[in-house]
Amino acid sequence: MKLIDIYNDYKSKYPDVVIFIKSGKFYLTFDNDALISGLICGYKRVNNKLGFPEQSLDKVINLFKEKNINIIIDDKQYFNSCNDYYLWLKRANDDLMVGNMANTLLQVIKEKITSDFNNYEKIRNFLNEL
Repeated sequence: MKLIDIYNDYKSKYPDVVIFIKSGKFYLTFDNDALISGLICGYKRVNNKLGFPEQSLDKVINLFKEKNINIIIDDKQYFNSCNDYYLWLKRANDDLMVGNMANTLLQVIKEKITSDFNNYEKIRNFLNEL
């Protein structure tokens, strides 16, 4: 059985829990759980999945406990009486959206400055006035 299939099986039973599956010396998660995990842990998502090394397990568990997000790691459940999964999912989606908007603006700014270096001062002054 593929890791994604194991993940999806858990996810169908626990839609509001972050699921981590062990693969070699790493723990992996996917989709929305990867989005939340990236925001909470600061790890980078690649192709809608996120992994961290096994030596970071205690740190990751503690971060999720602090944020009141229920997690399952290889059949072991870490459940709080309060589960803020959907709150953190919204925050993670908002963070992704803001990042995408900022990247779009940066590209436009780069093009404007490249076409005319005088635009730098105009843009800087405009941003300082906001």
